[in-house]
Amino acid sequence: MAVSTRTQRSDFSSESSVTEKALPCPPYLERIRDLVWFEARTHVQTKNLSIGAHLYRAGDECNHYVLLSEGRIRVSTTSRAGRQIVLYRLEAGQSCPLSTATLFTGGRFPADAVAEKNSVVALLPAKSFRLAFDGSPGFRQFVCMNFGKRILDSVVLLENAAYQRVDMRLAQWLLSYASGDSTPIDISQIELARELGTAREVVGRILKSFERNGWVRLSRRKIHVTDRVALEALISRNLG
Repeated sequence: MAVSTRTQRSDFSSESSVTEKALPCPPYLERIRDLVWFEARTHVQTKNLSIGAHLYRAGDECNHYVLLSEGRIRVSTTSRAGRQIVLYRLEAGQSCPLSTATLFTGGRFPADAVAEKNSVVALLPAKSFRLAFDGSPGFRQFVCMNFGKRILDSVVLLENAAYQRVDMRLAQWLLSYASGDSTPIDISQIELARELGTAREVVGRILKSFERNGWVRLSRRKIHVTDRVALEALISRNLG
């Protein structure tokens, strides 16, 4: 969608820039034709984020509805003990559920949102968001559908963390990210523990047991999956 940038105070840091840019819109939003939505979209800003830049830090004010146009953003939280867990990732065309929840309830953004790729974010100011949500049935449906899907995804994440053994979750993660051409997965044990919501020592012990079984081969920041069938069998045995 073509958007214009209005000059106004931003609650974002200088790690990235707000610019004017023509953005591709998710197909559903392109089909919305009511005047309320047409007016709201003229207030959209765009923000360019380089890899590693923060969209939000925990405790930041959140005054925008966030829709990712390009790239990927990781949203994570850190416990008082310093353990970090990835809550979700935003891919192109998705909205940020925590920013939506903050707009609904007030308060501040409760997590860290960091660009994993060079990204472009569309930002709809809170006032325009509320007017569009109240007056545009199509936009309201888009917001609710995206928010509801993320709630369901969060339930699955919590179920896995509460009830699935860590070795099963690790096996599933390795199978999801291992390529078919034997290219190793580039990730540290600390980063992998953050992905799974557990301690680095736990991940290290399980990886070593996988290596002893011949299922993976480990090197510095590299995990080579050498026996996909065995990892799949581990998952099947425990699910059965």
